[in-house]
Amino acid sequence: MEEALRRELGTPVLRPTGHLGGGCISQGQSYDTDCGRVYVKSNSKAEARRMFEGEMASLEAILKTQTIKVPKPIKVIDLPGGNTLFVMEHLEMRGLNRHSAKLGTQLADLHLHNQQLGEKLKKEESTVGKGQGQMEVQFVDQFGFHTVTCCGYLPQVNDWQNDWVTFFAKQRIQPQMDMIEKNSGDREARELWAQLQLKIPSLFCDVEIVPALLHGDLWGGNVAEDDSGPIIFDPASFYGHSEQQLNQGMEKGMNSSLLKAGCWWTLRKKLLQFYKARKMFEGEMASLEAIQKTNIVRVPQPIKVIDLPGGGAMFVMEYLKMKHLNKCSSKLGEQIADLHLYNQKLGEKLRKEGSTVGKGAGHSESQYVDKFGFHTPTCCGYIPQVNEWQSDWPSFFIRHRLQAQLDLIEKDYGDREARELWSQLKLKIPEMFCDVEIVPALLHGDLWAGNVAEDDSGPIIFDPASFYGHSEFELAIAGMFGGFSSSFFSAYHSKIPKAPGFEKRNKLYQLFNYINHWNHFGTGYRGSTLNVMRKLLK
Repeated sequence: MEEALRRELGTPVLRPTGHLGGGCISQGQSYDTDCGRVYVKSNSKAEARRMFEGEMASLEAILKTQTIKVPKPIKVIDLPGGNTLFVMEHLEMRGLNRHSAKLGTQLADLHLHNQQLGEKLKKEESTVGKGQGQMEVQFVDQFGFHTVTCCGYLPQVNDWQNDWVTFFAKQRIQPQMDMIEKNSGDREARELWAQLQLKIPSLFCDVEIVPALLHGDLWGGNVAEDDSGPIIFDPASFYGHSEQQLNQGMEKGMNSSLLKAGCWWTLRKKLLQFYKARKMFEGEMASLEAIQKTNIVRVPQPIKVIDLPGGGAMFVMEYLKMKHLNKCSSKLGEQIADLHLYNQKLGEKLRKEGSTVGKGAGHSESQYVDKFGFHTPTCCGYIPQVNEWQSDWPSFFIRHRLQAQLDLIEKDYGDREARELWSQLKLKIPEMFCDVEIVPALLHGDLWAGNVAEDDSGPIIFDPASFYGHSEFELAIAGMFGGFSSSFFSAYHSKIPKAPGFEKRNKLYQLFNYINHWNHFGTGYRGSTLNVMRKLLK
């Protein structure tokens, strides 16, 4: 890949920086070139070129407005073997914090940009159509975009329409409903949509809508900042109603709160319309309780799991007013290390007292745990994890983490190469733990950047999938997708230094997360999974 990248960019210099990123759709890595640092996204899906071309066109459109900072797009590259790359400018970003108000102002300016162009052109009496393919920014008088974009991995048709209601009903809601119909044939959804689509025009009576250039997928994971101000990225742009953008931010970045028993709580409506909802929430509640008992790192206080009359469940917990992790990164590193050392210190204390007390599952006081597992199943994403107690870590990790995930791959994909690589790899795993003493450590279990935050008092972690395991397991996903500063890892390793063989085991633990993402999000993660397996076999 690197040779093809060097050739396509026309650069003799191409050095990986060690900065990895990405999310549930694509993987990314930064490189130093003779023209500066670039960030390269990769995806092996058949639709990857279309997805990246839509993202590139979106970034170009936003960039031309000069209202808000985005990474400068460079090139989409097809590689032999089916992988596609998207090269863009590398920006040193951190979680949005100080520049939230400025981002609000700049987004409003982005949404007003086309309207202001129209007003200027009216004054000049020279309105210039849609302006497709022109180098200058032109007034756009219709709703749509000049190319297909993807929201997540789903393609969005952006054919131009004269009115917003038609565009939104026909090219946003209807395609999604068509997929629901195809995949689940939900009669109630079909009947409700048949009624609702007749009422949609009445929601826009007496509202003048001028096409606004939208980011198109503006949730908390697609915004950031640097010292100069806000940054937005991963767009799926089109010209639409500015209000739609705000809806995305509210749905994906805000919680509603309510007054209960004289205290403020949040009713987190994680409403899941499938039968495993209660099991998932009970696992999360047990995880929060276990972490809370250590009195080390702050978590929302769990309250209750409630079954809903029509199926599904909801999980009620304390509301915490959180912001992106920023100033407290180092402190979080220390606290996570203390969490991982907590059970070991309990064991040392009990040995001194001559009274080691079993697993301690279900006791109200914290007890030393001498095995690997947890007293209840938990879920990583929506996939349930068996946590039956095992006496040794390699057995637990192979059986209850890697094998369980690969069984799902076999069931859904029957991937022969994955099967053959796994048959070789599982024989080699025990040797990676020779001469390493592993004391069961209480883990968060899914410690990526989306599950950490801070408030004025310090760090907060949430959405855990806890179990007692090897402390190194926790660091794999923390390092895979960005969001944690070097100060987090430095503070952690000042308390728990890297043991011999750490780097190879870190790759092994990353493998679990790649397979888990393959099971959640599809074959875009197949290439990464197989590459890690091959490296571990070398």
